[in-house]
Amino acid sequence: MAAVLTFEKEYVSHTNIGMEIEAIVHGTGLFDPGRHNRENLDDLISDLVQYRNTLPTADEYMAKGIL
Repeated sequence: MAAVLTFEKEYVSHTNIGMEIEAIVHGTGLFDPGRHNRENLDDLISDLVQYRNTLPTADEYMAKGIL
């Protein structure tokens, strides 16, 4: 039987989520001039999706009474 890895998602504050989003955007925003901006956009979206996946959903926040 394969082991299943699970982890508890952290209920990060509204402010901290915004700060992390800004950091991702600004970090990816330092675009490499040697790359096409379409590639930069792909990277930005990928980084944001990865971050989103570490957070509880809006419904989970509401169920906890945090949203």
